[in-house]
Amino acid sequence: MILKKKLTLASIFFTFFIDNLCWSIVFPIFAPYFLDPENKLFSPDVPLAGRTTLLGIFLMAFSLGQFFGSPLLGEYADRKGRKKALAVSIFCTFLGLALSAVSMQINSLWLLFISRLATGGFASNASVCLASIADLSPNEKTKTKLFGYLSLFAGLAFVLGAFAGGKLSDSSLNAFFGPYLPLWLAAFLTLCNFLFIWFAFKETVEGDLNVQYNFWEGFQNIAQALKTEKIKRIYTLYFLFVFAWTLLFQFTPVLVVERFNFTNSSIGTLAIFMGLFWALGSGYLNKFLHKRFSDRFVLEICLIAFTLVCALIAIPFHLWLMLAFLGSGVLVAGLAWPLCTGLISNLAPRQIQGKILGISQSVQSLAMSVAPVIGGMSYQSSASPPFLLAAGAGLLASIIYFSAVKKR
Repeated sequence: MILKKKLTLASIFFTFFIDNLCWSIVFPIFAPYFLDPENKLFSPDVPLAGRTTLLGIFLMAFSLGQFFGSPLLGEYADRKGRKKALAVSIFCTFLGLALSAVSMQINSLWLLFISRLATGGFASNASVCLASIADLSPNEKTKTKLFGYLSLFAGLAFVLGAFAGGKLSDSSLNAFFGPYLPLWLAAFLTLCNFLFIWFAFKETVEGDLNVQYNFWEGFQNIAQALKTEKIKRIYTLYFLFVFAWTLLFQFTPVLVVERFNFTNSSIGTLAIFMGLFWALGSGYLNKFLHKRFSDRFVLEICLIAFTLVCALIAIPFHLWLMLAFLGSGVLVAGLAWPLCTGLISNLAPRQIQGKILGISQSVQSLAMSVAPVIGGMSYQSSASPPFLLAAGAGLLASIIYFSAVKKR
């Protein structure tokens, strides 16, 4: 029994790792790909501002797919069990990644958009992983610790995925390399993940055949979150934090391409820097502070610090100073994510963990959907506006926390 539980936990961690690796492997690809004046997707007459607007809309596709797909996958997990939900989502993600690679090889913007939308719809298993961890956790402290491990794996995945994506997409390093190659690698790793889940994962909860599916549940989840007095302010705070983090994450490649002429390969190297700081925040620093301070106190500091750092990144400093602020922002974000997730989970009864975390995933996906579009539209002649928007969202989250949530 202990061995089966360990294998199940290992398969959950591996799934979360591969899911984040496949998400991050495209991090160095799309900004240079869309901003390249020789890109065959666009006419040479399309201005830079138009390309960044289209980039923002394109980056929205994956998260928009998650917004609709995550609740359906959560319902499927409650109806059929966690194992079947993970197996279906992972295999369909494999197909979506393969289609994305093909669409880049044939230079089809519409097919690429559709494939990313579909991949996001099925790559929505984060809430299932979180619910499985909650199923296996005997108490809240263990659950928070395991959530921290998940965040640590996400940071490590980001390092490896984005680094590999940057190197394998840079044709100047090898003629065989190209922007589609990392997507083929991601598809292969996802297929390996499917096999691991199929043979190693032991079901953590019995399914309920009375659960009904609802395509519009993403919107209904948002409405329910706003009506649930107990945790609606936490959801609002979480939305603003994810919105700010998404702007920081998605537009860092645009910023370094514009200000410092970074290539795919150098963006991949930058990803190592960011991933290490994320892992340091969600892993070591989380563990260190968890023993000495309350989670809420740490979250308060994170909100203030993250707001300040986002504002500072918008200022056109020297590269090394910008990297110092960027590393600080990623460190704080890596520390804050498990605190926000744990706070939401701890407010919900055990029997509806899947539902509550599904709502949380919908809130997160909505924030990650609208942030790239708004950030892309704000970009005109400078990469600074998206980071100022992130600072504004962080400031609003801080105001909500100190004026309402902390008084609860």
